[in-house]
Amino acid sequence: MTVVTLDRLTEPNRTVIPCSEYGPISVAPEDVIGHDGRLALAPGVLNHYVRVDFKDGQLRLSAKGVTGLMPLTDRIAIQVRPRFPLRSLTHMVTVAGYAPAMLSALREYRPTDQWSDWLLDVMTDGLLDVMDTIALNGFLRTYDRRTEDGSYPHGRIDTTATMLRFAARGMNHRAQYSWFERTIDNPPNRCLKSAVSLLHGRYVNAPRHKGVRGRVARLGEALRTLEHVTLENHPASLDDPQVRGESPIPETRSYYRSALDLAVAILTRRGISLDAPTGDLTMPTLLVKTEDLFEKFVRVSLRAALAGHPNLAVLDGNQEPGRLPLYEDLPDATSRVLPDHEVPTTSGEPPYAEPDVVFRMDDGTHPVIADVKYTDVKNLAARSEVEQIVLYGLRYRAPVVMTIHPRRAGAKKGLHVAGRIGSVVVAQYRIDLGANDLEAEMEEMGAKISELIAL
Repeated sequence: MTVVTLDRLTEPNRTVIPCSEYGPISVAPEDVIGHDGRLALAPGVLNHYVRVDFKDGQLRLSAKGVTGLMPLTDRIAIQVRPRFPLRSLTHMVTVAGYAPAMLSALREYRPTDQWSDWLLDVMTDGLLDVMDTIALNGFLRTYDRRTEDGSYPHGRIDTTATMLRFAARGMNHRAQYSWFERTIDNPPNRCLKSAVSLLHGRYVNAPRHKGVRGRVARLGEALRTLEHVTLENHPASLDDPQVRGESPIPETRSYYRSALDLAVAILTRRGISLDAPTGDLTMPTLLVKTEDLFEKFVRVSLRAALAGHPNLAVLDGNQEPGRLPLYEDLPDATSRVLPDHEVPTTSGEPPYAEPDVVFRMDDGTHPVIADVKYTDVKNLAARSEVEQIVLYGLRYRAPVVMTIHPRRAGAKKGLHVAGRIGSVVVAQYRIDLGANDLEAEMEEMGAKISELIAL
């Protein structure tokens, strides 16, 4: 039977091209245009992860705001790196509880000792995909020696044992014999069943969020295919040389290697590094929309850094209770002196003021309002960004408004005050995502915001 191999982004015949977020991708037109003159990009890549346009009459490809290793064509993959200096993408994802997007193509990650809950869905889907491959192409089988005694032997007669047990006692009608039986009840399959059973138990009892029902069904089917494999009370199979990778898997069952690596990682709660370019743990490729991650990381980190501040809540202004309607109702006294007028009707949901981070005191006041911008800033923030946050500041009656950016290479980090617009102080904060201690960096930012709140 032909072995079905899943698409791997690091196959020897595939070229990996490095690039940066929003940066150009160095490929020749003939590498991305098919014989019919149309773009031959991998399905789902165009406009989601890659932008294509023309400049000076030349075809130009550029990456969008997603980092990770992804297919471009059937022969080319691109490794998109963050546009700003960033020491640990893995740390940011873990702190924020951000769930990266998954592609069906496989790549290798470096295992770590740090487990994160967001990995459960990723590893489960990766293991289920390889279990489908195993079910389609065949299980790893081994030969186990069986021994019995009786009057109708088959296999090989164990002469010494027969002489000692039967012939010496005058029993010439019985013999001890042995044979080898082909079975799937071996340590590699027991390891897989332990991992699948563990995952099935977790998802059966998990809240019914998106994808849970489908995973429960697929895990149940995987358990049925492993029904003739012993379920270990304690996964002793983890000590098996084949499971540990110390003994080779037969070449005809090479797809077992990635399944066993994933099963071991699940059973031992091992994590992965999103920062290392290569590794030996095969999983679905993960993509991070860095702009969304940065916003969530800032909000979660500030919430932790300011947890001890009295009477202060750090809210998400994109949803309740942080956001406010953009327009306030007019007081009766003001409405009476205005000329006769009508209030325009809006279709759908009315407009809201939705700053990314809302600092709210228990008395309902908002000392600081902030927007998180994943934009390249060296001096002043872009006017459109300032106009937006000042509008929000007026709506929230905040004395201080702030835009928050990653620090670009060569720029100074920390708090920068641009000046005043009317009654509002306009500030900017640049976070050094490449700092050795990112937690300390965010605590320093929290301290600066505490000083602004105390003004």
